[in-house]
Amino acid sequence: MTGQPLVLRLVVLAAVTLGVAGDRASAQPPEPIVPTPPSLAAAAQVPLGDVVWVTDASGSTSQGRLASVAGDAVHVRVGGRVRSVAAADIRRMQWRKTDSPLTGVLVGAIIGAVPGIYWLVADPNECRGLCPEEYALIGAGAAIGGLIDHAIRKRVTVYSASGRSDWTAKIAALAAKGRSGLQVSVSF
Repeated sequence: MTGQPLVLRLVVLAAVTLGVAGDRASAQPPEPIVPTPPSLAAAAQVPLGDVVWVTDASGSTSQGRLASVAGDAVHVRVGGRVRSVAAADIRRMQWRKTDSPLTGVLVGAIIGAVPGIYWLVADPNECRGLCPEEYALIGAGAAIGGLIDHAIRKRVTVYSASGRSDWTAKIAALAAKGRSGLQVSVSF
């Protein structure tokens, strides 16, 4: 019986401590968030001089080389002229991203080496290693793979106005007799 008053005292002490601490501590007001224009964040990953397509709010698309990103506008060099598009007017921005030919060279060389490896295992005494024609296949595979990768040019969307996510999440406690839980709703 002496254990119960001690436990009760500890519970009361914890409640008083938490009650006092709750009064003294309060959440700090959030710092104001300065929104970065979305096109500026997207344009940061595009190197200056690379080919871009910028579609504005009217639906007009400008294809050119990225000249600069200054203030709240993106500047695209189209022919000999520079066209400026305000960040708020950008509906979509795409970038022509080139693929590195190194991966194609490596994959092509591996594919070219397959017949040589097969003959090395099947008849290891013929050339004491790979024969000259297998080295030629490795070189041809590497050249073809590099040319294919050099020809691949992807058009990557780096910003889309429909991609803006103004989403909210709400969490509410649910309690009923004998049951409890959380209700979570996410809207975007």
